[in-house]
Amino acid sequence: MKKSFRSRMLSLLGQEEKPTPTGDNDQGKEIKWSTYLALAIAAGVVVLLVYTLPGATRFPSSAIALLIAGASLATGILTGFLFGIPRTLQREGQRPDATVGGGVDEAFGVNTNLEQISDWLTKIIVGVGLVQLTVIPGRLKALADYLATAFGAQTVPSAMVVAIVFYFGIFGFLLGYLWTRLYLTGEFSLAERKTRDRPEFYEGFIHALLYQPMPTGYQKAIEQGEEYNRRFGPYNWRVWTYMAYAYAQQYSYLKGDPKPDDAKIKDSKDKTLDAVKRVLQINEDAKEVLRGLWDPTKTNPLENDLEVFYEDADFKKLLG
Repeated sequence: MKKSFRSRMLSLLGQEEKPTPTGDNDQGKEIKWSTYLALAIAAGVVVLLVYTLPGATRFPSSAIALLIAGASLATGILTGFLFGIPRTLQREGQRPDATVGGGVDEAFGVNTNLEQISDWLTKIIVGVGLVQLTVIPGRLKALADYLATAFGAQTVPSAMVVAIVFYFGIFGFLLGYLWTRLYLTGEFSLAERKTRDRPEFYEGFIHALLYQPMPTGYQKAIEQGEEYNRRFGPYNWRVWTYMAYAYAQQYSYLKGDPKPDDAKIKDSKDKTLDAVKRVLQINEDAKEVLRGLWDPTKTNPLENDLEVFYEDADFKKLLG
């Protein structure tokens, strides 16, 4: 069963349509907005043909009129598309705190070049339009006079050309804007959700969180690591490596607390050790990777999470 316009709008907003008590049998009879626009455009084409076909040069005139209408329609669609491009919440300070399941933090973001270009162009169009408001009628008449010459010997008034441009341009704008707002936004959201649902996204996201300020960074890395293991299985040695780094960050953070909690500190160490064991169990060759963040002779200030356990006997047995 096809969804109504109201159902699609509510779906985009993440809401469900509530049944309305009615005795009429009108469900499923709503005509879509695209049907109205298609009918309006078709009606405009019919009027053009009726106007141009009786003339002496009917076929060339009809073709020229349809070309002008098509150009106006395409311009309107492009303008509507630029005005309707959805805004992503990936910019700094705009996205609320969220996990991968409900949203993405600033660690990853989609390419927003098209959005920025759309923003600039719409502002330029509106700004120039307002500044040149008194000049627009004269420029529009000059454009209409120029396009009217394309009809050749058959005289076509400029007002007719202006009517074609406005008629098809307006409906083109509505078509481009509504399609972008109602369908493209949903497609963007669907594509982003599918991307987030892939294990590769989780893996990269967990790694990126390790470079966020403590304690938020390691807390979210641990949460997403546990979510990854629940959803995709605890068999990815790289995810366990990131988990070990996250627990080591937690250990360092708790050790620096003015009133350290020994039980929590021990728990962090045990979880770090367990994560290291899982890494080596899945991939023995990963020992050198772990040593790179454990051995002070190999670490650097940005990648030294396991160095805090360098003198620990348990870690020496595994990594020494």
